[in-house]
Amino acid sequence: MHRYFVADTHAFLWYLADDSRLSKKAGAVFELSEQGHAVIIIPAIVLLESIDIIDKKKIDLDFEKILFRITQAGNFAISELNTALIWEVNKIKGFKDLHDRIIVATAQTFGAALISKDKMIKKFYPEVVW
Repeated sequence: MHRYFVADTHAFLWYLADDSRLSKKAGAVFELSEQGHAVIIIPAIVLLESIDIIDKKKIDLDFEKILFRITQAGNFAISELNTALIWEVNKIKGFKDLHDRIIVATAQTFGAALISKDKMIKKFYPEVVW
């Protein structure tokens, strides 16, 4: 049985860059996915934010390689923006950042744990790994 997790942007990029800012617990979840025991869901907004961060040279990664890697791997799934997700985002109040609302709505939609260090997300969402 696979366990599902949703990754926020920092967790996702820090995992890919092997960055020490990724917590041990979060790293263990990504390792579970590498072993085929978990699926990491990447919201479309996380990929869009990743483009922006990489373009601004805040992290040294190649977006095209990232996208190819996750579309070929069985341990990653991309969650697209669609009408059902937009309805879920609309229900979430109390965030100043729309991106975080989309990430939380994605986790809610999939019934997944969320990989994030964001304090606001931790306050709002019941199952956060960090």
